[in-house]
Amino acid sequence: MPICIECRAPVKTLYTSYSKADDRALGKGVRLTQCPRCKRFADKYIEHDFVVIFIDLVLIKPQVYRHLLFNKLGLEDDRFHVNVPPSYPPPTH
Repeated sequence: MPICIECRAPVKTLYTSYSKADDRALGKGVRLTQCPRCKRFADKYIEHDFVVIFIDLVLIKPQVYRHLLFNKLGLEDDRFHVNVPPSYPPPTH
């Protein structure tokens, strides 16, 4: 379940898509969810570019880490997607 990156309260969805959007490239047709507890956007990083996310990672902002760990990497079944192949064969002794 996604969380609010500001107050860590669980939210049902991070955004709502509208089917009759004029132009999705301009951002129309998507509305960010407001957290019921703190009244801020639940996850503002949904619509930010990777460069902004990277800068906030370097600045060690806890909100961007919450975005990545809870709202981006988590799947629907609340598991992390582990799909990293081993880089080298295991050592044999």
